[in-house]
Amino acid sequence: MLTVFFHCDLFINIIEKHALTDKKSPSRPLGQNPEARQSTDIVLPPVLCPAFSVIIPSYNRAKIISRALDSVLAQTFFDYEIIVIDDGSNDDLKSVCYSYNNDNIYYYYQENSGACAARNLGIEKSRGYYISFLDSDDSWEPQYLNEVAKKFSEDEDFGLVWVKSIRKNLDNGHISFKKSKVFEGNIYAKILQQGYLTSTSFITVKSSLLKSIGGFDIELPGSHCDDDDLCFRIAKTAKIGYVNKILGTLYIDSSIERISTSKSHSTYGWFFLWCKFSDDVICHCGMKTLEEKLLNIYSMFYAINDTNGLNGVEIFFSEKLHLTKRQIKYKLFFYIIKNKKLSVLRKIKSKLFLILRYNYKKIGL
Repeated sequence: MLTVFFHCDLFINIIEKHALTDKKSPSRPLGQNPEARQSTDIVLPPVLCPAFSVIIPSYNRAKIISRALDSVLAQTFFDYEIIVIDDGSNDDLKSVCYSYNNDNIYYYYQENSGACAARNLGIEKSRGYYISFLDSDDSWEPQYLNEVAKKFSEDEDFGLVWVKSIRKNLDNGHISFKKSKVFEGNIYAKILQQGYLTSTSFITVKSSLLKSIGGFDIELPGSHCDDDDLCFRIAKTAKIGYVNKILGTLYIDSSIERISTSKSHSTYGWFFLWCKFSDDVICHCGMKTLEEKLLNIYSMFYAINDTNGLNGVEIFFSEKLHLTKRQIKYKLFFYIIKNKKLSVLRKIKSKLFLILRYNYKKIGL
């Protein structure tokens, strides 16, 4: 009989399915260390099912992907596989991955299709009970998987667990936190109100749940807001768990292009996201919340002088909120004043805005 070491009641059903069954060895070796499995105080799933699949999508990051890979290989929790998806790189990313000569690292290549498609391929190739994501320019602390496993064991209804993280600017050394007021539980309405949860690099999802919702949405413009979109859809159907320990680092490096640093991509991403979830925002948060989110996007399109984006928001406002263009501009003016986006205000040259600005100054506001 197969002897199994496990770390929570969550795996009991899996154990019962596999313990008495003579399975053929998987075509890919797991590269797991039996001594490490026995020495850990965390309960592990059956040997035929790695606890975690860590998916790392990458595009032309051969020079920096080692930081991400090394941080996973340094984990104190040993039961994982690493899946690197090369999204059409033209550097020596493949050579870097193979240089590790590690049976736990699996490399796959696809024609350039974007981060969402790359992560979806990783999900398809994964065998883990849980799936973690790590961008190729970010990193984890050694206790990351260990703490995530513990959190999942607290409540079998957790569909996603996320961890506290920091942002480190490599240009100036500045370290910051992305402040969140929403942490765990049934938080769908709250994260819609807040507008985000965390970066993809710091979430882990049950594989069965992730596959049931179809993975990442490849229709997102430039793959921006893919993390928010996924978290929203998961929070709609499952409880969220949170580990209040700094276990990950997102790096900001001006020499490395990130999708999230493109103002055009990010603005269209946010617009797509709020159009997609508009009905749920109205239902759970109210019309006013949706209006403010759209006004923010409207001001962002003005800031980058994107006529197509402005027209798109105006059409959506008209169809969803039944506002005329003049009404939208009135609301935008006072939204800008309220949120002190004066640099945007100076870029808007419409006659209505000039009149509003004049009257606003005239009454001393």
